[in-house]
Amino acid sequence: MGGIARGVLPGVVSFAAIAAAWEAAVAVGLLNPFFTSQPSAIAGSLLAQARSGALLDNSAVSLLEFGVGFGAAAVVGIVLGVVAGWSRPVEHALDPFLWFLYSAPLIAFYPVFVIWFGLGARTVVAIAFLLAAPPIMASTLSGVKRVDAQLIRAARSFGAGGPEVLAKVALPASVPMVIAGLRLGVGRALTGVVIAELFGATAGLGFSIGYYGQLLQTTNMMASLVVIVALGVLFSEALGAIESRVDAWRTGPGH
Repeated sequence: MGGIARGVLPGVVSFAAIAAAWEAAVAVGLLNPFFTSQPSAIAGSLLAQARSGALLDNSAVSLLEFGVGFGAAAVVGIVLGVVAGWSRPVEHALDPFLWFLYSAPLIAFYPVFVIWFGLGARTVVAIAFLLAAPPIMASTLSGVKRVDAQLIRAARSFGAGGPEVLAKVALPASVPMVIAGLRLGVGRALTGVVIAELFGATAGLGFSIGYYGQLLQTTNMMASLVVIVALGVLFSEALGAIESRVDAWRTGPGH
């Protein structure tokens, strides 16, 4: 716990320093609060929205859409990544689709999803899934392919078959790359949720950003942005903590 605290403390201090500098810049007139708001006003808006229930309602909608989209992307991305990383023919078959999805401007598919699923949660989930799955699959594939060949040969020399080598050697060794893909997927899934809600939703944090932006209510808009950033940091740090625990189990106490 002490190591985690030491790792988090510099980030907290830097965030506090930025917030203090922002507040001071507004106070002395260097920044116009109409365009930038200020931390104290944003904190007040968050408190007011929390009391009214709007913050909880919008956060719940976005979290549900994010959870479904990211969860599906994690399952599909990891499964396909493991299979493609372990089987060269499967990798060759999936490679064009993977890199097309990874490099294409996928938000351009939004009108297509609207036609297929209509405006609302299903389209938001589809966009989140489409943005998050490629990096998860690519990282998992890379992790499985880069497993130390000596470990695989050693396992096979003790009589381990293909499935056993995959389960007991390749998968544990590829955990860091899988987690790295999941951390990339978190950010992309949140991006997909926010963008899709901006374009066509009636609730959610992305919807509230667009709504308050149209009304030129910068403080309320920034409050929703703060919540989204906080969620992204929280999910990423949670995955980092999981990675540390799994890596400690994988390497064992003697390493």
